[in-house]
Amino acid sequence: MSALLRKGEREKQRARARSVFSVFSILSVLSFLAACGEGADGLRVDLDKSNEERLLHYYLSGLAAEGEDPEGTGLLGRDGTAFVLRPEALDPSVRDALRDANDDGTLDWDEFVAFIEATYYDARGLPPTLDAFRADAGFAASDSSWVTLDVDGVVTAARRRIYVREDALRETLEGYREAGEQIIYPAGTVFIAEHWLDGQVVETTVKRRRADSFWDFAVYDASGQRVPATSTAPRALRAPVQCVGCHLGQRRFDPEKSFPAAAPEGPYGPRTIHIAEALRAAPTTAEATALFNEHAKRSDGVLGLYATLYTAQLLADREAGVLAPEDAVLLDQLGL
Repeated sequence: MSALLRKGEREKQRARARSVFSVFSILSVLSFLAACGEGADGLRVDLDKSNEERLLHYYLSGLAAEGEDPEGTGLLGRDGTAFVLRPEALDPSVRDALRDANDDGTLDWDEFVAFIEATYYDARGLPPTLDAFRADAGFAASDSSWVTLDVDGVVTAARRRIYVREDALRETLEGYREAGEQIIYPAGTVFIAEHWLDGQVVETTVKRRRADSFWDFAVYDASGQRVPATSTAPRALRAPVQCVGCHLGQRRFDPEKSFPAAAPEGPYGPRTIHIAEALRAAPTTAEATALFNEHAKRSDGVLGLYATLYTAQLLADREAGVLAPEDAVLLDQLGL
């Protein structure tokens, strides 16, 4: 009798063990499935753009602290080949602006643009006035430490007078070889472009390089107030969305595309980089242009020929016998 009881107890223990194992197995499978499906939590993103990944990293890292990867912080995930945006990872100050307007569970381009335009300027801390932006950049038009270049091109029918600090250009060129023969500007570099019509500045566009390697863009009107878009012909361009479209794209533009040859005239007049004709025609200018291939490569999302022209002037100074010793060192670093 006692043997039978002992046998019955052993059967009950085995049954309990099987039950516990089954529950454990089910929980394990559910946990595994939950982990696999974690990337699907959130709002799917379909921008219908060829460079969707780069665009998402540009905008979403711009809404986070400097240098933060939106995928690394959990703001941006993946569900197979699709991207997923997790609203709970956004700062509360910008989260309320995110709208799935058609309630289809997917953020499309128009919905994404509306979100960015509602949050971008403030999230990036771009000053509300041009005076404040200039002060932050340490800019003064009369300061000779800023290199100046006048351009008539496709961005606007106005003439653009563009300023960039000389030390930013030199640091970029000094690091050219180390950067894999790429033009990469240091974080904090600022470009300021005044748009001139009839002898007056009618608006100003600016860009400032972030620590995460992307650029911030802003527009200021004639009174120096920050505005969402340019106003000059041939069309208004919204910042940052349309700025980013060109700077991260691959399309080439005149007059940079044709340089050092003259560019074909556009519908609003000549398209030209305003430099001395002797400098444009110099063989060394063609040499610098070929070396950097700056406009086509746009290694840093910069469309202008700033490094090319700065180097061309140094080569012209060497030809003229007036090159400063530190400039000779720089040309030597570039292999010129």
